[in-house]
Amino acid sequence: MSREDIPKNIAKNITELRKSAGMTQATLAEKLGYSDKSISKWERGEGMPDVICLKNMAELFGVTVDYFLESEHSSPVTAEVRPIEKEPGYVISHGAIFGVSLAGVFLLAAIVFFILKQCGISTLMPFVIACPVAALLSIIFNSIWGKSRYTFFTVTLFIWALLFLLSYILRSHGMWSLMLLGFPAMLVVLLACRFRKKIDN
Repeated sequence: MSREDIPKNIAKNITELRKSAGMTQATLAEKLGYSDKSISKWERGEGMPDVICLKNMAELFGVTVDYFLESEHSSPVTAEVRPIEKEPGYVISHGAIFGVSLAGVFLLAAIVFFILKQCGISTLMPFVIACPVAALLSIIFNSIWGKSRYTFFTVTLFIWALLFLLSYILRSHGMWSLMLLGFPAMLVVLLACRFRKKIDN
C-alpha cells in the first residue's frame, strides 16, 4: 500500500461503513462531533480524519483502525453502530471557543474606545466595526464546526452588520437608506441556500 492510496482507502471505507450502518453524513458527523462538511470531504478523499477520530469511528463501527487503511478486506463487515466510550478528561467546547473569540473582539473594541476617549475623541466606531468582524467570525466558525442550516443566519447577520457599518460611516450624508439593501440581500442568500445541492451520498 503506497502513501497515496491511504486517503482513497479511508474515503472508501468510511463511505461503505456509514452506508452499511444506514447513517447519513449528518448523523455520522453528529456522533463524532464534526460537521457534515468534514465527513463529505473525507469521503471524497480531499482530507483525512485525525488519529483520534479514526479511533472513534473504529469503535463506532466495531472495526479496527487498520480496517480504514486497507483497500481490500478478507470478509465484508456489516457495520453495527456502537456507542463511543468517552475517555475521561477535558473536552474543548466549540461554543466556548466561539464565545471567547467574540468576547475578544468586543474587548479589543472597548480598549480602543477608551484609548480614543482619553485622547479626546468620542466615537462609537470601534464597536460599530466590531459588529461585522464578529459576524464574519460566526461565518468562519460555522463553516468549520457548524451545520449547513445555520449558513443563512450567519451570512445575513454579516450583511446587516456590514450595511450598518457603511451607513454609520456615511451618516453625515444621510445614507441610512443603505440598510434597505439588506432585504434583497437576504432574499439572495435564502435562494442560494435553498438551491445549494447538498453532497450526501
